Formats: sequence, structure tokens, C-alpha cells
Amino acid sequence: MTHRFFKSITFKLIVLVSIVLVALISASLLFNSQIDRLKKQIDNIYFGNFIPIVKLRIITDNYKDIISCRTMKYVCDFKKEQNAILQEWDYYNKSYKNEKERIVADSINEQILDSFKSNKLYKFKNILKQIDFLIEYETQVAFKQRKSFVDDYKKMKDFLFYNIVLILIFAFAIIAYIIYQLVKKDNQLRVLNTKYKIDSITDSMTKLYNRKYFDTIFDNMPFISNANNWECAFIMIDIDFFKQYNDTYGHDMGDETLKKVASLLKEYFNKKYEFVFRLGGEEFGVILFDIDKDILESCLKDINKKVTELNIEHSGSSVLNVVSISMGAIIYKPNTYISANRLYKTADECLYKSKQNGRNQYHISKGN
Repeated sequence: MTHRFFKSITFKLIVLVSIVLVALISASLLFNSQIDRLKKQIDNIYFGNFIPIVKLRIITDNYKDIISCRTMKYVCDFKKEQNAILQEWDYYNKSYKNEKERIVADSINEQILDSFKSNKLYKFKNILKQIDFLIEYETQVAFKQRKSFVDDYKKMKDFLFYNIVLILIFAFAIIAYIIYQLVKKDNQLRVLNTKYKIDSITDSMTKLYNRKYFDTIFDNMPFISNANNWECAFIMIDIDFFKQYNDTYGHDMGDETLKKVASLLKEYFNKKYEFVFRLGGEEFGVILFDIDKDILESCLKDINKKVTELNIEHSGSSVLNVVSISMGAIIYKPNTYISANRLYKTADECLYKSKQNGRNQYHISKGN
């Protein structure tokens, strides 16, 4: 089970790492695509607005030179100015234009070509006005595109931010879920381990401690008594004429009687240093730490009485017409160094005396 548990942990950690990597790669690709889009917008603004305006200003300057030359009547290289204007205009005219811009540009293109054919001053001045109009128009377009860019840029930033937040929330949700599952599995494992531990020291039918756990506690009883300077007691309990009970009422009823007596013992001896065991068959054992003879004797009297008060019918008993018990007990005093085997044998002898003396009674040995 532990192997499967850790295999499950490994698988979930791999899934977690994969999700984080996918999230990071997705965020990176998303960011890069948006940056590329931003770069294209910047290029469009730069090459679509700044350069055309520069070209138009060069054309304007050349036209002004021609007009000044004509107005002031001094010699100038008209052909050079014409070639410069046509070259710059050709660049501007061939650049991207939307439908409306293309109509305006085509109209001015015809006027420019006509101005050089007719070589009239007023046409040059008129072209100058048209070029100034284009500069103003390109400036307004640049302003609008910049505003559109700023709006798109803000939306992009918000888009990136919210997507990254969503990715992080998703990643943290997955991590939290896996942590929850690990904690849940760990708790389940702890509960199962506790259950298995309890099962390993518990009698399955009566739910009392079993013989294996009794051996552990009982073997250490003298040591615990000596270390804490406590008087301790061991009680052996046997249900009277239990074989006859099973013969009369059947084993199922016998099991029910064992459970009832076990439940009574467990409820009565329920304090911190009190342990109740099923030693086997109809025999029970009780270990009591930090106790004296008077308290022990009072407990034995109570238990004898309470068992008969259960009023479990027992027509096969030679003592009473209800189920009863016989008990043998021994008190261990600290530092008397009686072995555990000797304590057990003495308690068994006391139980035997109780049976020999008529049952439904107890007998106590001091142990020294």
C-alpha cells in the first residue's frame, strides 16, 4: 500500500511539474506574440506616418525653391528640383494607402505631373497647398493611429495581466488540489496505520486487548512498578461453567455473552492505567497500575455483582441461574522482584481457589 501511495505521489508531482511547464510556455508564447504584434504596430506608425511626412516636407521645400526661383527671377536648376520632387513623390505615392487616401493621392499625382508640363507658377503654388494638406492629413492620421495604438497597448497589457493571473490561479488551484490529495492520502494512511496497529493488539470479537498485547504489558509490569514505586495488580477472570453455557445455548449465544462481559469490564476499568485483555476462550485479564489492596478488593466485589446483574440466563450453572465469574488476583509491590511468570502462576492459582471454593467469588494473593 505504501508503494502504491508513493507511486501516486510521484505521478501527481510529474503532472504538477508538467502543468507548471505548460503554463509557463503558454505564458511565454502569449507574451511573445503580443510583443510581436506591438512591434508591428510601432513599425506601421513609424514607416506609415513619420517617413511619408518627411517625404512630403522634402517635396514642399523643393516646390518652395521653384516658386522662390520664379518669383525672385534668379537662375535655378529647375530640372534638378523637378527630379527631386518626382522621386520623393514616387516613394510617397507608392506607399500603402487606404481607399480614401488613394483617391486623394491619385488626384494630386495628376496635378503634380500637369504642373511640370505646363510650368505655371499658380499651379506650383496650388500643388504646395495640396502638399500642405497632405502633411496635415498624415499628421492627423498619425495622431489617430497613435491613440489607437495606446488604447490597444493598454488592452494588451490588461490582457496579458489577466491571462497571467488566470494561469497562476489555475496553477495554484492544481497545486492546492494535489496538496489536498496528498494530505488526504496521508491522513488516510495514518488512519489505516492506526487501525492496523489497533487491530494488531485488539481481540476481534470482544474489542479488548489481545493476548499478544497482554504479554507485552504484563512482562513489563514489574519494571513499571519498580520505576514508579507503584503497587500493581493482575486479575484473572473466568466465566463460570462456560462450556455448559455453550452446550445449552449454542456458541452464537456464547459469543454474545463473551461480548457483554467484555463490554462490562471495559466500561468499568476505563481509567488511564487500567488495561483489560481477553486471554483466550472465556478467560479475561486485567492489569491495574498504582493501586492498593482495599481498592482492588472493592473493584473485585463490584465486578462480581455487576456481572450477575447482567441477568444473562445460565440454566447449566451449578452456582446461579445467571452468568457469573470467578477471579484470582495478585498485588505486586515495587522492588519485590517477583518475575512475571511467577505473578501469572500465582494469579492462576488464586483463580483456581475461587473455583474450588464454589465459584462466583474472588481470591487475592499479596505476591510476597
